[in-house]
Amino acid sequence: MKISILSYDLSHNCLGRAHVLAKALQRLYDVEIIGPIFGDGIWEPVAGDFNYVSVPGGMYPRFASSARKMLELIDGDVIYAVKPRPTSYGIGLLKKLSSKLPLVLDVDDWEVGFHLQSKSQFFIEFCSSMRSPNGLAYTYLMEKLAFLANDITVSSTFLQNKFGGIIVPHGRDTEAFDPQKFNGQLFRKKYGFTNEKLIMFFGTPRPHKGVEDIIEAVKKIERRDLKVVIVGANDDEYSRKLKRLETNNIQIFGMQPFSKIPEFLSMADMVVLPQHSTPSAVGQVPAKVFDAMAMAKPIVATNVSDLSKILDGCGLIVEPGNIGALSDNIRWILDNENEAQMLGNKAREKCIKEYSWNAMEKALSGIFDKYQ
Repeated sequence: MKISILSYDLSHNCLGRAHVLAKALQRLYDVEIIGPIFGDGIWEPVAGDFNYVSVPGGMYPRFASSARKMLELIDGDVIYAVKPRPTSYGIGLLKKLSSKLPLVLDVDDWEVGFHLQSKSQFFIEFCSSMRSPNGLAYTYLMEKLAFLANDITVSSTFLQNKFGGIIVPHGRDTEAFDPQKFNGQLFRKKYGFTNEKLIMFFGTPRPHKGVEDIIEAVKKIERRDLKVVIVGANDDEYSRKLKRLETNNIQIFGMQPFSKIPEFLSMADMVVLPQHSTPSAVGQVPAKVFDAMAMAKPIVATNVSDLSKILDGCGLIVEPGNIGALSDNIRWILDNENEAQMLGNKAREKCIKEYSWNAMEKALSGIFDKYQ
């Protein structure tokens, strides 16, 4: 059986979820990933890791021809649309209606939630983005039409309560992400580190992800050997803001191929993921928590979305925005290295059991096997 995975944009980090799902499904089925390119080529971290089928992105009315081309390119037995966006789920709905193919929808973010910080801004964006194929008005409609999918998968409890379906986590290949295979000291030399204590944030920096909270929390700890390492910065306004904060105690790396993630994590003394409790974060589970778990890293995260459940018994949880508590937990890991590493080891054990590709495969086969 062949599954056609539709990604709404192959050139940005939204491709990450489609890529992980494809890797897990590829163990059981024939899989293709199809989507438009709205930026400069395939998203760099996974660019060489799959044979993508692409069409040009663009505004309406020009994108109409790309939409027709996408419909022609879909030749799977089942369609799996990643995110309720017009250029993934919308295309999938059109193909379902025309070809009677089963359609599965995956939801790993509350897309409309990203626009709810300001009611006035929401209204402006809703009305002003009609030429964009994935404009807010069209995305809002796609979320309302989620019930038309034959099945739904989601990545968090919040999204399950909102859209239904079953939870399929951002699983990781725990055989590739194995701390025994990576010598952290060698990679420290490679990337120019010595004996510093590395407090790492991994992922695409966004205001709601709390990167600045890490910087403020570390300032409260009176030690000169601490360094905040941010890995995954884009060339965007917020990343440029962070780069202006760079000092001897802050180092920023750009986006990295998925294959290099274990290298960076092997150097880290801990991983900190201080998500804020905002509409854009309440349904979001940062995929990098599973990278850190697989690599047996001590983790500090905030009580947002499912993070407290995921890290129950194997990580440290603080309330979002509590800089003092964040600082105290970072200090605890620094002062209790053995106990902290025991938490990291438990995190890896839990990742293997509940968040590996094997766990994803079990959940996904329960959906797709019935279409064979």
